[in-house]
Amino acid sequence: MSRRRDPKRPEDVIPYKQPKVSPDDADPDYFGMISLLGAFGGLVFRQKYAVWVSFVAALISQLTAKSTEKEHRQGSTGTIAFTLMGVVMLYMQLLLKSTNDAIMAEKEAALNE
Repeated sequence: MSRRRDPKRPEDVIPYKQPKVSPDDADPDYFGMISLLGAFGGLVFRQKYAVWVSFVAALISQLTAKSTEKEHRQGSTGTIAFTLMGVVMLYMQLLLKSTNDAIMAEKEAALNE
């Protein structure tokens, strides 16, 4: 019968060594994916909350990126730009509608005089 090491003996304790992980095996950026899908869904389905959630997710993705990834990641900047354009496009309708209503009211007032 082979003799096994006794875990109670301190000389037999093997210290833990963290395995090395290559940058290619990094975790996927879930917040980046949420921000892209939310911005796309918000624009297609005209959902303001989805665009705002995607904007916050894009900011979180940018702020939690590792310093080694920030040099090589230009996609997160594009994600923030895409979500900002989604916010602008959704609120542009409100802005244009209010200015269009004001112009129409002025035209009706001019016609009634």
